Amino acid sequence: MTSTTKTERVDTTTGKAASTLLGAASAASKGPAGVGLLLAKRGYGLARKQAARRRAMTAERIAESNRARTLVTAPSGSRRTRRIFVFGAAAAVVGGALFYLGRRRNEVPPPADAPPSLADYDGSS
Repeated sequence: MTSTTKTERVDTTTGKAASTLLGAASAASKGPAGVGLLLAKRGYGLARKQAARRRAMTAERIAESNRARTLVTAPSGSRRTRRIFVFGAAAAVVGGALFYLGRRRNEVPPPADAPPSLADYDGSS
């Protein structure tokens, strides 16, 4: 068994926290769509971990009981994980739509052609 010192644990925790903060700042700088995407990714990652954990527990139970059972795939993730994933995806869609509509509304139409001035007609006399 490998032992870790308190300093190593603090450094590891600090590094993870700094990485998380940088990722959140990067997503926030991209607007609501970035935040929604970050939440969707986190929810998807949690759902995959939960599914892997359930598969491992099921396989362990089968090995312990020595009975031939078929492995039934469990639904991916807990209720909380699915909720994070769904709200993250919805936030990404809403944020993207708002970003797109905001860009369209701020477009400036090209200026109209100016009518000829009287100075243009003075030179021809």
